[in-house]
Amino acid sequence: MEKATFPLDKETKKASCRCLLLIAAAVFAISGCAAQGAKRVPADRFDYNAAIAHSTREQMLLNIVRSRYLEVPVFLSVSSVLTQYEYERRAGLGTILEFGSGTTDTATGEANLGFSERPTITYLPVEGQEFSAHLLSDIPADIIFAAAQAGWPVDVFMRIGVQRLGTVENMSFGELPGSGYIDVKTQFAEDLQKLKRFERVIELIFILADSEIIEVQQVEENDKSLSYLIIADKVPEDLRPLLGELRSLIGLNNRSRFRITDRVTNIKSNELSIQTRSVMAMMEFMARGVEVPAAHLEEGRVIDYGLQSSDGEVARGLIPFRMRSSKSRPQNVFAAVRFNDYWYYIDHNDITSKRALSLIIVLFRLQAPTPAGAAPILTLPTG
Repeated sequence: MEKATFPLDKETKKASCRCLLLIAAAVFAISGCAAQGAKRVPADRFDYNAAIAHSTREQMLLNIVRSRYLEVPVFLSVSSVLTQYEYERRAGLGTILEFGSGTTDTATGEANLGFSERPTITYLPVEGQEFSAHLLSDIPADIIFAAAQAGWPVDVFMRIGVQRLGTVENMSFGELPGSGYIDVKTQFAEDLQKLKRFERVIELIFILADSEIIEVQQVEENDKSLSYLIIADKVPEDLRPLLGELRSLIGLNNRSRFRITDRVTNIKSNELSIQTRSVMAMMEFMARGVEVPAAHLEEGRVIDYGLQSSDGEVARGLIPFRMRSSKSRPQNVFAAVRFNDYWYYIDHNDITSKRALSLIIVLFRLQAPTPAGAAPILTLPTG
């Protein structure tokens, strides 16, 4: 018995080809998304990294502005970022073929690919006794010397983070003098004179350090790490007046080796006192560089330190940090935050302010780490 065969006409062959192509397309689409999860890692990792870095800058800026307006800084840290990906892949195919006269063919196909991302971000409040102790404690002077060796902007560090160097004191960071102690105008005038003397000391230090006339050395003595200011024995004649001016300003005698201490009383003749500031005090000092709107000064919302000119700008060179203000949102700036219906921002070309902001963020992380075991305050499913 012979097996019956039915020759396929041209239309039937075309229908078969269409079915095969549809199947191939569906298989290709499904297999192509199999490795999409791995491809998401580089993009998402850097996107979240950039977003956290950007929000960290803005959070610090906002808290500096709050300090200018006599408000308490509030910090939230990003504890974790959990992202869940879901891929849905489905393909189906159906065909109806009829042979003979009046042949009709029907082919149906279906291929679906779905993708969803559900990130969950956990925030922790940075607060508590341990945090406050770190935030209000003076930073160790050793950090300044370590930062210098690591290439950090020590000039900005000293102007922001050092309160006293020998007998020379930096501008105070307190808001107002005590009642009956001294009037506000007198305090601000004295602060300005202190700042100018302190700036001169820093200038002399960098000139002499670049010429290898002075340096700071770390020495291990009795299982303790001590720091010494060393002055060269031979000083070029053109630099002797500068060295003499530095000795006079910070109260050094003719010795060539001085142990660095953080004490401010009972200083010995072979010691140099360096008193640093806390992170909170540094933020208060930087807040004086915030250019508040003239209307807020007139209304008495903030303290007028006498540092802003008639057009609202803080005199350049006085405070190593400058944050400008604008009623409208600024464009193409390094960082900006909105507070009290105004925008406060740092320009891209303001290198000194950018360095100062980076420095205070690093010190904040070093001095005020998130307490271990803190419970999350807020978890947001952002998908």
